[in-house]
Amino acid sequence: MNNNLPDPPSELEFEQNYLNLVNAIHSASSPNAIMVGLRDQILDVYQVEMATIFLVAPSPKKQLVSWLVLPGEFLKKIYLPIDQSSIAGYVAFSGEILSIADAYDQEELRSINPALRFDANWDEQANARTRDVLAAPIIYRNTLLGVVELINTRHERGFAERDLQRIRNLAETLAIALYNNLRISRKVPLKFDCLVKKRLISAKELDRALAIAAQEKVELETILIQNFRIAKSDLGEALASFYDTRYVDLSKIDYYPKQLFKSINIDYFRAASLAPLALTDNTVVVAAMDPEEQITLIHEVRQVLRAAKAEVLFAFRDEIEAFWKRIKETYYPDEATSSLSPEKSSFASIIERIEVEEKTPSSRAAKDSSDKEEGIVDRPVLLLVDQIIEKAYYRNASDIHIEPYGTEHDAEVRYRIDGACTDVLKIPKNYVRQVIARLKILADLNIAERRKPQDGKIKFTTSRGKEIELRVATIPTANSNEDIVLRVLADSKPLPLQDILPPRIHEAFQEMIVKPYGIVLVVGPTGSGKTTTLHSALSAINTPQKKIWTAEDPVEITQYRLRQVQVKPTIGFTFAAAMRAFLRADPDVIMIGEMRDEETAKMAMEASLTGHLVFSTLHTNSAPETIVRLLDMGIDTFNFADSLLGVLAQRLVRTLCDKCKEPYHPDREEYDHLLHNYGVLFFDHINVFYSDNLTLYRAKGCPACNNSGYRGRRGIYELMGTSPRLKKLIIKRATVSELKEEAISNGMTVLLQEGIHLVFDGKTDYNQVMSVCSQ
Repeated sequence: MNNNLPDPPSELEFEQNYLNLVNAIHSASSPNAIMVGLRDQILDVYQVEMATIFLVAPSPKKQLVSWLVLPGEFLKKIYLPIDQSSIAGYVAFSGEILSIADAYDQEELRSINPALRFDANWDEQANARTRDVLAAPIIYRNTLLGVVELINTRHERGFAERDLQRIRNLAETLAIALYNNLRISRKVPLKFDCLVKKRLISAKELDRALAIAAQEKVELETILIQNFRIAKSDLGEALASFYDTRYVDLSKIDYYPKQLFKSINIDYFRAASLAPLALTDNTVVVAAMDPEEQITLIHEVRQVLRAAKAEVLFAFRDEIEAFWKRIKETYYPDEATSSLSPEKSSFASIIERIEVEEKTPSSRAAKDSSDKEEGIVDRPVLLLVDQIIEKAYYRNASDIHIEPYGTEHDAEVRYRIDGACTDVLKIPKNYVRQVIARLKILADLNIAERRKPQDGKIKFTTSRGKEIELRVATIPTANSNEDIVLRVLADSKPLPLQDILPPRIHEAFQEMIVKPYGIVLVVGPTGSGKTTTLHSALSAINTPQKKIWTAEDPVEITQYRLRQVQVKPTIGFTFAAAMRAFLRADPDVIMIGEMRDEETAKMAMEASLTGHLVFSTLHTNSAPETIVRLLDMGIDTFNFADSLLGVLAQRLVRTLCDKCKEPYHPDREEYDHLLHNYGVLFFDHINVFYSDNLTLYRAKGCPACNNSGYRGRRGIYELMGTSPRLKKLIIKRATVSELKEEAISNGMTVLLQEGIHLVFDGKTDYNQVMSVCSQ
């Protein structure tokens, strides 16, 4: 062994490099981009000499075909049967991770499977020598997508035990990315199919061009023009037809931008990779490299220019960049050239640009005058607002808080992530009003109104093409300041009920929600996930045979076939009014966002007793407390006892970061404390005895979780069903403790017990459970 070889990277170094690779894979907007990201990083991250990724070929006879071969000198496609005759084929056939110390050791191969062989012809063609191999299947939801192989460790010490988990993680990441981007069989981005249809190139040539583009790390358009001699005008017209528009050659366009658009800075368009071409007849003409993904930016341009319509033309990315470079050099030779790279849109660089402009006398004068003319926003502020929203979404923040302090201090921006607020950045105090004005414009709010609270919504498309919605609330605060809070609304698709409820609760809850009539309540504090649970329940029973009406404030999750209504209390359209309307609209199922008053509660009870299934929420701490709260509202005890099907109380508890959670052996005192708090049914439900092998997990901290030790949240639940004795207790107005005792005797586990289940499952720690539960 060569003693001069480098040592393997430390665990911390690997984790940091691995996270960069995962981010590159998941942020890729196309298969080409995934391939480029892998090519740039995978060999260095895993410290190997070679790597191969095979995909399952979409043919009647399933086989593996090489999709990415690194380091790349070997460009010929490799085809392998899915059987036990090759390493990759065996991994695909068995679904197991395989680690081989020496691919040429026939005894080692036969010990795995008598039919297993290594074909040395590939080494001869690639002018290489395969030693150690680590291979894993790429499987998504029980569907085989391919195989990833890592070949020859650079330190020549072979693959260690920890490398098995590392390649498993890589395979899982690739499975999700390939499923979403390639849709199993697709190797070429959809828009390039039109080239084959127009006979500009064959399907095989297109596959070949894609491989070359990935290996040379250039855009596919460049390879098609340079290597396959497709005229740029023909390629442009073909791609434009995919977007149902026209191609424009920007090299033939020239004008003085500020003469055409006097009220806007050209750097706004540079940052957005758009090129404005004309403003005539109340229509703005804009050239874009991807009209579909840039639709939100184009809409913003139309709003800023107060144009009624936008006509979007197709142009190549390099043409747009060259266009602005030429305009800059021709008309603004004295101004510094600003980079168009995404790195320049980071918080630090944008704030730096704001501070530089703030120190410039002409910029200060322009800013002072723009304060008088509402809606004029400096170009770095536009970028800053976009970054604040986009980074919040990709960091899984639920809320964005922008908090000004007048002229005393810079404004603060905080994200609420997993239930806790964290500082993100400071906005220079002289620019915070522009940030708030920009957000008001996006939310269609009155930017001149600073005395009263306002509410609105923003539809935003990230740079990766993800469409999100935000609920906006402005609140006037002391010293003529105005706070703004943005709620990042949940993805519009409900989660499967079985994915959010533990099996022991899911089965009982499922039995409740399939009843033809009655009332089901989901309770908990604000932000505990009640709306998500309700929509998951509705999704489970959403069939063509059922008519489902919902009244919500606001409508956050939308579902096909649900008839969803936004209540507006300011005009008298309350939950009670919506309920009355629903009862005249032939409902089977009714969901009321919240039982806020006696009238709504009584109408819900009456609806459930007249053959309707009713869902609703309440802000209470536990399932038994919910019954007492409703009885205190004045509803009839007999009606309530007859109509109630069950109450599901829930909380969201922060979960440990899977990347860095630290295993440890608890002492006997900690174990006994958990056992005591769970109660006498501990061994019936959990059945974990104290031993030297008992392992729990605690928070540590790493870059993936911002060094907090926690990443994500999951629900803990308390489900109280009904029984004849419980109904009698409701009628006699029993106390919370009496109701709780009866529910536990019927099998209910309380929130704390469900949290302790998660502790022993290694999902969270006891401190987080206690932060959301009471004993």
